[in-house]
Amino acid sequence: MYVPKLYAVNQPEEVYAFLKAHPFGTVVTYDGRKPIATHVPLRFHHEAGKTWFTTHVAKNNPQWQTIEDQTVLVIVQGPDAYVSASWYGHEDVSTWNYQAVHAYGQATILNAEQLEEDLAGLLRDHEGDRNDAVVWEELSEPVQRQKYGVVGFRIDVSEMQAAFKLSQNRNETDYTRIVSELEQAGCPMADVMRGHKK
Repeated sequence: MYVPKLYAVNQPEEVYAFLKAHPFGTVVTYDGRKPIATHVPLRFHHEAGKTWFTTHVAKNNPQWQTIEDQTVLVIVQGPDAYVSASWYGHEDVSTWNYQAVHAYGQATILNAEQLEEDLAGLLRDHEGDRNDAVVWEELSEPVQRQKYGVVGFRIDVSEMQAAFKLSQNRNETDYTRIVSELEQAGCPMADVMRGHKK
């Protein structure tokens, strides 16, 4: 991913926090003829200096059959927003604000025990303390059997690039106006920009 210096995120902890807050992304591989992509729930892990994702795809999805044989690309995006040049105090071009992380690594297929552990963890991550939380251990055996219809894998990350394009190139007046206009439109990017400015 091309990342202009102004928009590069060089603090690992900031990138990790973003990945934890955005647990859905795209896994991209190459099938020998063309790129293929699957949109998946992601569990982000960072321990003892190592970084990896775990996820799963449908067993009928052919992408998993070649996923161990190549470098895998994981794309995670946050909010994005069109930024109109009419919001600037001078003539210029309109643009787009966004947050994106690209992670590259090698994948390995999870065994049955690892897959079940990861599916249980995924439920814990998203059910939390909600009333009537769905917990893997309490699911009926017929429902748990659906795990046989998916293939889980782990992607060990060897390289990561992060770009947060949030109007950093604008003066304070223009920046404030952009946030205000996005807020009036109900765009989540307004909160992202306000939080990033602190």
